[in-house]
Amino acid sequence: MDRLSVLADTGPLLSAAYRSDPAHDLAWPLIAALRRNLIVLDSVLVEADHLLRRRLGPHAARSLLASVIAGEHSVAFLSPGLLRRATEIDAQYADLDLGLVDASVMAYAERHELPILTFDFADFRATRPAHGHWRLLVDEARYAAAVG
Repeated sequence: MDRLSVLADTGPLLSAAYRSDPAHDLAWPLIAALRRNLIVLDSVLVEADHLLRRRLGPHAARSLLASVIAGEHSVAFLSPGLLRRATEIDAQYADLDLGLVDASVMAYAERHELPILTFDFADFRATRPAHGHWRLLVDEARYAAAVG
């Protein structure tokens, strides 16, 4: 991997944690290779913590938190301006019911012009940043090939 920063969505973090997930063998090496170049938003971290605790237990959630605290990945926080932009994106695409997490990933990626590591292709293909299109680290074809 080069030194390009990439913004993480929740799905790949969960896939990397679940060894039985069909996308595990795709997600785990990408996340491991990106290391500190993978930016995890606070909203994504909260959602991942919640889902990991519910699905795999507290040990899995603590592992993710420990990796972030150890500096394996970078953490970013929503500013009031980014939160405002996220709510605008969520309202603009109300028919998709994006929610705060996806909308915050979009707002942060838009502001910092970052590619996104997501497996949520439907929502990210149905929306657009203020200029251009979302740059997804993994496309649908690569994901489909990985999950069979």
